[in-house]
Amino acid sequence: MTQISRLATLGLAKEAVAGTWLAPTVGIPFLKGDYEDMYTEIKDESIRGNDTVLQGMYQGVVHAEWQLDVMAYPDLIGHFLCGVIGPDVVTAGVSTTLSASTIVGATSISTAATIPAGSIIAIDTGTKLEYATTGTPTGSGPYTIPITVPATGLTQAHNSAVTVVSQTTHTFKQSTTALPTYSLTLYDTTQTVSCSYCRCSDLQMKIDPKGAVSLAVKYVSFPSVTQTLQTETFSTYDPLLGWSWNMTNGGAASTRGLTYDVTVKRATEAIASSDGTQAPREVFAGPIEVDGTYKAIFENQLDMQLYLNYTQTAATASLQQPVPRGGQSLSLTMSKSGWYKGKRDLSSPYVQADFSLSGIYNTTDGGAVQAVLKNFQASAY
Repeated sequence: MTQISRLATLGLAKEAVAGTWLAPTVGIPFLKGDYEDMYTEIKDESIRGNDTVLQGMYQGVVHAEWQLDVMAYPDLIGHFLCGVIGPDVVTAGVSTTLSASTIVGATSISTAATIPAGSIIAIDTGTKLEYATTGTPTGSGPYTIPITVPATGLTQAHNSAVTVVSQTTHTFKQSTTALPTYSLTLYDTTQTVSCSYCRCSDLQMKIDPKGAVSLAVKYVSFPSVTQTLQTETFSTYDPLLGWSWNMTNGGAASTRGLTYDVTVKRATEAIASSDGTQAPREVFAGPIEVDGTYKAIFENQLDMQLYLNYTQTAATASLQQPVPRGGQSLSLTMSKSGWYKGKRDLSSPYVQADFSLSGIYNTTDGGAVQAVLKNFQASAY
């Protein structure tokens, strides 16, 4: 019977041992999912006294490849950043409780532990969950924490002892530590298959103020095996939206940006070796490369000078949800960016310019790029 493709599910787990499958710990809500077991074709085209070229065909070595298009959910993107850039260094947020009940419109809360000014917090859970920004705390315990956003105060009443949690900061930089491997598990509506030893080879982020931020993710892995049906848990947060994008380049914030595409990639190979099997010995990920394209309003020479003068300053793209929707954020920085193409575009109603740039090794990033993700996941990716 013909199947509805939207019934397919995909899950991911970070492996404890490379190549040993683990059941999904997170679901991946995808817009497009292409997966294929890639067999090397071996042909016998020997001359045998007949007028046919192909005399035999044999199955060679095999690995799997994945191509996924997903929205940039702030709790999901950390898995991809960890897989292609490097390990997650966690700066923990505050986890505490209300010391007293609150009312609708409250402009301060009382908590058991102090919370730094400017923190974005989640108060309560379930249908009572809401987000706020804090002001300067006072007291010595319980602490009085002003609410600065929303300006009109809390939107719900909360009971004493409910949870109050501030955001955790996840910083991803390159490292000599081996990159993690993952297990991907797919229910394709007819059966469930899984692939282990998945290495992320490409992560492309596309920012356009007119839409949601999108990610194109590629993996190389061991070939698929049949698996039992799994249950995935999917993100409940809003994706990051393009209109929240802020661009900093040439040492200053810019409102000229129209689109920004950046790709972090590693040449990845499924290594076939002398182990007597068709499957790879391992999946190897090489050194990192970071490349981007930037389209901007051409109203002055500031962006063009980055190309003409080879200035090689920092380029940072930042995104943040509105606080009432969680206030979770992502910044992607090339602290030394090389702008190697710059072209004026006079074909549109207003003058634009197209640029190409690459991340260059620097000590600030510890490589070519770093990412900082702030969300409500307390554990490391």
